[in-house]
Amino acid sequence: MHRIYSFLFVVLVLISGKPRSSAYLAPTNKASVAVLEQQLRDADIEFCKQTAARRLDGWMDAFADDASILQNGKTVSGKTDLRRHYEPIFADKNFILTWTPTHAEAARDGSLGYTYGTYEAKSGNDVSYGMYLTIWRHVNGKWKVVMDTGSLLRQQPQ
Repeated sequence: MHRIYSFLFVVLVLISGKPRSSAYLAPTNKASVAVLEQQLRDADIEFCKQTAARRLDGWMDAFADDASILQNGKTVSGKTDLRRHYEPIFADKNFILTWTPTHAEAARDGSLGYTYGTYEAKSGNDVSYGMYLTIWRHVNGKWKVVMDTGSLLRQQPQ
């Protein structure tokens, strides 16, 4: 678990170096941060719903133009390359991906946040379970995914 927090810290430091407009200067009181965190959780739930309903298009709509993923020891960046990466996965009509956020946290300035939780990936009779971490950036009034990664549970439920 310590590794995921270390990774998250490094990614947040790197992403926070991007230029931000003054529009990101959001309220910093606890109530406002709680509202931002609920918005993040809602965005993640809607991301899952749109993926279920619209498959690849629903999945891709959640990503920022400069988003990246970390998967199987490699990085894929940018919406064009991400779409190319995910097309064969979503082309499998039996593939179903669902997830549930278990935690959401937002930066006090409202510019960044992250969610993590559990996922289930099915394809035919094959089912795998894991955990995911998604980092979000507030873009034009919407939360957009800027980094997504996941890992399989070592012990898959029976």
